Amino acid sequence: MDKKIRAFTLAEMLITVLLISIAMVVMAPVMTKKSKQPPQEIIVNQNNGLPVGAIILWYGEQIPQGWQECSGQNINGDDFKELKENISQYEYLPDLNSVFAGINTNLKWIIKTKK
Repeated sequence: MDKKIRAFTLAEMLITVLLISIAMVVMAPVMTKKSKQPPQEIIVNQNNGLPVGAIILWYGEQIPQGWQECSGQNINGDDFKELKENISQYEYLPDLNSVFAGINTNLKWIIKTKK
C-alpha cells in the first residue's frame, strides 16, 4: 500500500498562524504581568523566614531596613543587638564588600541584623 503524504495548503497554514497569533495576543498580558514588589524587596521582607545573621548578595543603591553592609564594621553597637545575640563569638562583620572595591556596581553583600 502506498501512503500519500498530505501537504498543508496555504490557507491552512495562514489559519494556523492566525490562531497562534491570536493566542499570543490574548496570553501576552498574563505572561508579562509584573509583580507589585520588586523581587529584591520580596527577598528581604522582614517576615520572610531568613534568620538574623543571614548574608545575601544585594543589588541596589538603598539597603533595606534591618540589614547592613558586610564591610568589616564592629558589631558591638546598638544597631547590632539582635545580631550579636546570634553570633556572640564575633566582634566584626566580615569584609565581603572589599571584593567589589574599584568596580562601579550596585552589588553589595548585606547581613540581616534585625528581625
